[in-house]
Amino acid sequence: MYFVRLHYQNAKLNKNGQFEVKSKTGSIPKWTIFPAERKTLELFRLIALSTAAPQCIPKLDFPFERLFHRAYTPLHLEFEIFHHPETEGKSSHQHLIVGSCLEMVPDGTIRGLVQGECGYLSASGIYRKIRSFQNPAKHFLLAYSARFPVHDGTDDFNFTNPYFPLARFCSLFDPYQKLTDPVAFLEILYHRGVKFKRFASLSILKTLGDLLKTHLNVDTNVFLGPLYDLKRTWQRQSRRQLRMMLALIDICRHLYDAFPKSKYPLKMPGVLIFHRPDCVGISKSLSAWIRLLDSLLPNMQFFISLSEESKQRFPAEVTKQRLELQDANSGVQARKAFLRLPKKPVLLIQVDGRLPNLALMKLSRYYKEKGKNVVLGRKRTYIKRVDEVFASCIYNSEPSMDHMRALKSYYGDDLKAGGSGVDLALRLPQEIEDLPADYELYPELADRAIGFLTRGCPHKCPFCVVPKKEGAVRKVSDFASLLGKRRKKLILLDDNLMAFEGSEEMLEEMASLGLQVNFTQTIDFRHINKKKALLLRTIACMNTRFTRPNYYFSLNNNKRLNLISYKYKLFGFNGRDNVEFVCMYGFDTTLAQDVERFRFLRYLPGAYVFTQQYQPIRTGAPIDDSIDFFDDDVDLLIDELISIVFTQNMKSMETYYRWLSRKYALAYGKLHAGLVDTIFKYNNRHMRGAYIATLAGTRKP
Repeated sequence: MYFVRLHYQNAKLNKNGQFEVKSKTGSIPKWTIFPAERKTLELFRLIALSTAAPQCIPKLDFPFERLFHRAYTPLHLEFEIFHHPETEGKSSHQHLIVGSCLEMVPDGTIRGLVQGECGYLSASGIYRKIRSFQNPAKHFLLAYSARFPVHDGTDDFNFTNPYFPLARFCSLFDPYQKLTDPVAFLEILYHRGVKFKRFASLSILKTLGDLLKTHLNVDTNVFLGPLYDLKRTWQRQSRRQLRMMLALIDICRHLYDAFPKSKYPLKMPGVLIFHRPDCVGISKSLSAWIRLLDSLLPNMQFFISLSEESKQRFPAEVTKQRLELQDANSGVQARKAFLRLPKKPVLLIQVDGRLPNLALMKLSRYYKEKGKNVVLGRKRTYIKRVDEVFASCIYNSEPSMDHMRALKSYYGDDLKAGGSGVDLALRLPQEIEDLPADYELYPELADRAIGFLTRGCPHKCPFCVVPKKEGAVRKVSDFASLLGKRRKKLILLDDNLMAFEGSEEMLEEMASLGLQVNFTQTIDFRHINKKKALLLRTIACMNTRFTRPNYYFSLNNNKRLNLISYKYKLFGFNGRDNVEFVCMYGFDTTLAQDVERFRFLRYLPGAYVFTQQYQPIRTGAPIDDSIDFFDDDVDLLIDELISIVFTQNMKSMETYYRWLSRKYALAYGKLHAGLVDTIFKYNNRHMRGAYIATLAGTRKP
C-alpha cells in the first residue's frame, strides 16, 4: 500500500484536520520530510493506528488518553490508501484508492465504522470497513522512534505471540521496545539462502550485503561466505556502523515475514516511518544512510522527521524520487464499467463450487434464445431490478446455507433455487436440460467442454448424494453433443463412468478421438480391469486446467486396501505420474484408520493425497458420533501422521491437520505441539500466535 490521506478529529496536539500526501498526476513523492516536533510524532502515531490490526491496539503499553483532545469524545480517523495487488490480493480492479473509517476510545479499543459514518473520504475510491484481523501483507507499515534497542538471544521468529503485528510500529509508542536480533536473523537468512538456496533469503543477503559495503563501508563477505562465527564478526564492526544497520535488518525481517512467497521481498510496496533517526548517533552519516535506504527499498513510501540541521544533510537527489500510482483512474473506470448492467437481466447465481455450473449454463442458453440478457453472479450477488433470478447451491454446508439465506432475504419469493444443497429431487425442465450448454457464461473454460456421458451409480455409499439424486447408471449424452465441432478437451462430470456397462467402448472412443479428459469425479477402482486400465493409460487423462497429466481416484476408508493395491499395479504407474487420491475425512473413520490410509498411499508410486471433509447431505446418513476417533496411542499416531510427507499437494493435507488439531483441542484441552509446528511450517505463519492463544479457535484468547 501507499498512504494517501488521513483525516483526524479530537487529536490531542493536531486537534481536527487532515494530512494529505502531495501528489501529481499518477505519482506521489517517495520521501516526505516532517519537522522534528511533538505534533509530528502524534501524526505518525495516528497513521500507524489507522492501518493496524484493531485487535492488537489495546495490547500496546501506552496511555492512549494522551492522544485525545477531549477525554470523553472518541478519536475519529478516516484514511485512504493506494491499493496494490502485491499486498491486497489481485482483483479485477487492482489499483484503487481504498478508504476506511474508525473510532478509538481512551483504552485503545477501535470500532470500525460503516461508510455512512464517514464524512471526508474521496468519492473516487471504494470503502472497506476495517477488519479485526489482517494478513501481514495488507496495510504493510513499519515505524521507528529515535532509539534502536535490539533483542540479544531473546527474539521469537516463530510467531508464537498473537500480537506480533505490534512489533512493526510499537517503538513509536514505547522507544524501549526491542528490534530484531540482528545476528539471529542473519543466521536464519544464511541457513536458508546460502545453505538451502531459497531465493528470497539469498536475494535479501546479497542486496543488503552489497549496499552496506557500498554506502557504509561494512565488510559483508561473511554474509555469503562460510558461516563460522557471525556474532564475533558483527561485534567487530564500529558502534556507528552497528547503529546504522539495526533498523535496516529489522526492516528486512518484517518484509521477509510479510511476503514469504515473494522472490524479492525488498521490492514490495509499503509505508516506512522514521521519527528522528538523526538522534541515534548516525547524524554525521545520515546522508549515506538515507541513500542506502532509498536503494534498498525501491518501492517503499517514506515519512521521516528531522531537525532543521539534519534536513541540510538530506541528499537532494533522493527528494526528487517519486512512486507511480499505476492506472488508478483506469481501475476506477473498470470498476464502474463492471457495474453497468443491462436493464432487468436474468440473474444466474453460482452459490458454491469451483467448476462451472452446468445447470446455469443450460439456463443461460434457454433465456438467451428468448432474447434476454443474462448476468452471472457468485455467492451473494445483489441487483435491484432483475427479470428472473436463479441460484444453484451444490453443498448443504453452513457457508452455502448462509449465502442462500441472504439471497432469500434480499430477493424473497422471486428467488428460484435448486441444486443438491437445496432439493435432491428438483430438476430442470426437460426442454432446458436437452439444450447445449452456453459456454459464453464461463469464458474461462476456453477450449474445454464440460458435461455428462452417464449419470448415476450402482453403489449406495451412505455419505454420497448420487444414489438418492441420480439412481442407477445410464447414458445421457454422447461425445458429439458434448464436444461440438472444435473442442478436444473434456471435463467429465460422470458420477461413476466405470460402472456403466458400455464404459469400455466409451474409453476406446476417447482414445480414437485423441481427447484430453479430466475425470473430475474420480475413477472407481471396483470397476477397473486390465483392459480399462490399459485404455486409461492410452487416454490423455488431465487435471482440470489441462496443464499436466493427472489421474483421479478416491479412498474414503481403509476397507479395500488390498484390492486397490492390486488394481493400482494394472496401471503401471511410476514416480513421475501424478495420481491424486481424494480422501474424505470426518465421516466413519478413526485416526488410526486415517493414518493407515495415508501410510498406504505414501508407498504407491506417483500417488498423493487431496483431503476433503465430509459434507452432510439433506437425506443422507448423519455422522456416527459414537465412533471413538482417538485411542490411547493418539500422540504416537499424530507423530506418525506428520512424518508422512507426499511429494505434492501438502497444502491439502494442511486442511486435515487443522481439522484434526481442533478435534484434539476439544478432546484434550490442549494442542499437539508437533501438529501446530507442521500446520505453520510454510503457510500463514503470522497466524500461529493467535492460533495457540485461542487453542485452535476453540476459546477466546
